[in-house]
Amino acid sequence: MMKVKKLNLIIIFVALIGIIGYVGLTEAQNIVSLIHKLDFLWITGVILLMVGYWLLETLTLHFITKKFHPRQKFQSSLQTTMIGQFFNCITPFSSGGQPMQALHMVKTGVPFGIASSCLLTKFIIYQVVLTLYSLVVLCMKLGEFSAKVSGFTYMVLFGFLVNTVVVIALLSIGCFKRFTMQVVFKIINKLEKMKLIKDGARKKHYVLREFDSFYKSFEWMKSHKKMILYTVVLSTLQLTVYFLVPYFILRAFGLNASAFSMIAAQAFVLMISSFVPLPGAAGGAELSFFTFFKLFFPANLLNISVLVWRLVTFYLTVCVGMCFTLWQKGNTENTNLTEKA
Repeated sequence: MMKVKKLNLIIIFVALIGIIGYVGLTEAQNIVSLIHKLDFLWITGVILLMVGYWLLETLTLHFITKKFHPRQKFQSSLQTTMIGQFFNCITPFSSGGQPMQALHMVKTGVPFGIASSCLLTKFIIYQVVLTLYSLVVLCMKLGEFSAKVSGFTYMVLFGFLVNTVVVIALLSIGCFKRFTMQVVFKIINKLEKMKLIKDGARKKHYVLREFDSFYKSFEWMKSHKKMILYTVVLSTLQLTVYFLVPYFILRAFGLNASAFSMIAAQAFVLMISSFVPLPGAAGGAELSFFTFFKLFFPANLLNISVLVWRLVTFYLTVCVGMCFTLWQKGNTENTNLTEKA
């Protein structure tokens, strides 16, 4: 596990050096003047948007957890959120966040069953909101971007379809548990016969346990509709705040464009880069941003805009999330020493 983490951090560091080096080489003569052009009031706004993004996710997790575990403290929810942000950033497909969040919640006194149900509920709500948000954006902006970006329809529809399949799978587990379980068991049987997997019985036991956890989360959601509606609103605001970051960067250079068009472009970037199999979607995120936002940023500002966007939305999250993770580790070690004494 440690070796994997080191490799992921190396990939992230190399990507940072790469983008800084590229911007340095292509904008060597203009970079100082470009930085002087920046309106730091808008840059402050960019950073505040990211802080707002983290806080909105914290509020979502906190309100869900509070229903299950009334003693939950906001500070613990904030720390859990930032630990999740950090491990999402340093693992492919953001796969490392939830396990580490569950571990932290258990360490702060939340029973494992409650922790997993809270995180699953938040994940389900986020995926549904993201898919519906993407659908609205696609319906309103598909024609505009298709005419300007080569291959746009195929790229974005692929990302949207994958997200849709994930949501349908989640809803199927919650609404058609027995049927979905039978389908998955048949797939496991076929894979076992083809010798693509081993110990099918163990895999079925794992699937059954996970399905039970998902089903319990759905049942809880059905009985707390007002809270779910509230968290849906928070998740929608969270995505909107994140999608506004490029618009604020554009304004920092003294330029202006349609805020909604830029929100749509950032939504498309997220749809595509989410499926790049590298930590932080390294390379894919930058390329996606370049592809869509060249419609808004002039050529002489595009490269440095990619750098500013990546530094704020990704590397700032890594640094802040790492601080929270180290803080949690230090608190755990201090607690262990106290208990031994």
